[in-house]
Amino acid sequence: MTLSTALASYEEGLVSNVQRISSLESTLRTLTWFLPGRFQDAEIASEGLSSVLNLVSLYHDSILHRAVSSLPAPLRPPPTSHTRYTRHYTTTSKPYSVLAHTLSAVQALELLLEMAARKRKGPAAQEKTVVALEALKAVLRLGLMGATSGRTGVQPPVAERQVDPALLELNREKVARMRRAPAAAQGEGVTAVPPPRSAADVLLRREEGAHEVAVAQAEAETAEREFWTGARTGYVRPTLASLRQGGEAALGDATPRKMGKDFGKEYLLSRVLTIEDVKRPQDLVAKARGIKRLAEIIWILRPLIYVLAMRKYGKRHTLPYLLSLALEYLAFSLRQSTDPKLGSDKACGPMLPRGTPSELEKEETAKRGRAFWWYLVRGPAWESWTKPQLESIGRKFEDKPLIGFVSTLLNDYIPLYDEYYYYSA
Repeated sequence: MTLSTALASYEEGLVSNVQRISSLESTLRTLTWFLPGRFQDAEIASEGLSSVLNLVSLYHDSILHRAVSSLPAPLRPPPTSHTRYTRHYTTTSKPYSVLAHTLSAVQALELLLEMAARKRKGPAAQEKTVVALEALKAVLRLGLMGATSGRTGVQPPVAERQVDPALLELNREKVARMRRAPAAAQGEGVTAVPPPRSAADVLLRREEGAHEVAVAQAEAETAEREFWTGARTGYVRPTLASLRQGGEAALGDATPRKMGKDFGKEYLLSRVLTIEDVKRPQDLVAKARGIKRLAEIIWILRPLIYVLAMRKYGKRHTLPYLLSLALEYLAFSLRQSTDPKLGSDKACGPMLPRGTPSELEKEETAKRGRAFWWYLVRGPAWESWTKPQLESIGRKFEDKPLIGFVSTLLNDYIPLYDEYYYYSA
């Protein structure tokens, strides 16, 4: 068996058993939270398992995205802005694809590499490893900025798994039935007539004396299908009969619910286009210029500057902590100052100011704003306030039945936050 054949068989098995595999991934990921402290070097075993799961999940995500893309249009769930943007660049730009997947792999392995360096060669090697990883990540992020013509970065740089595994299971039989229909017609010895693409095609077919039996069978197969194909556009759409079927899941939705007489209206409303939907994928993130470009470069270099300052002054020194906080706040403020604000929440179309941030850019800004909470588990804030509070909580629950595991988890993880940078990065 060749490698390509083995990969094809693996991908087919993944799509066929996607719910079981997703449940297994979730179970193993949960298990990694309880491994530290159970035995010697348990934190390395836990992080090693977590890193492998992250890498395998990246590969599984790409397979599932391809499987969903092969579904008929009505069965595909609407992609998010993040998925549209990242999938566009990973499929059309080879440099972006390489840089983005490399960055994702580095982020999946960074804590494991830091742990291995500390265990094998001590704290000095750990510091060098962290500096090297942050320098590599900065180079990769600057490369992504160049590959997207100066656009700001999004996290994560590759599409996330937003496909409900039950969706593929639900629609697998429908897709298989659609694919079996032409084969069944040929197996019965009847020449299946391809669906006409225009009225002229129908007239030409009649003039050429096509068999009426074949035409009738082709029409019967089309009637049995739950979708119809537009004659001129080739777009696939659900039939009204499929929308009226009660007790089934909605198209593109794996959650069963009862469909009443108004479901057709609900379906149409769910397909209403927004401003984000009509934008080209690359326009979902604007090109950074001037102050916004400066803010992005500061944001990219901030982690590298932070670890260099910690290496010089010490992990618990106040100066690296304040320097990192000041740089991140400066980058965040400059990014926000360049986004024009709407005068009204109801403004739309031509009333939108030029350069109004998209929903994807707003989500990325919100993520960077929430990242400030990490400063509670870094440097002086961790040593003087957060750590004593957590230790106090641990002592409080230590002798309590049933909830005593909270104290155990805190006691297991507090030393890890003391020793490793990437637990709080």
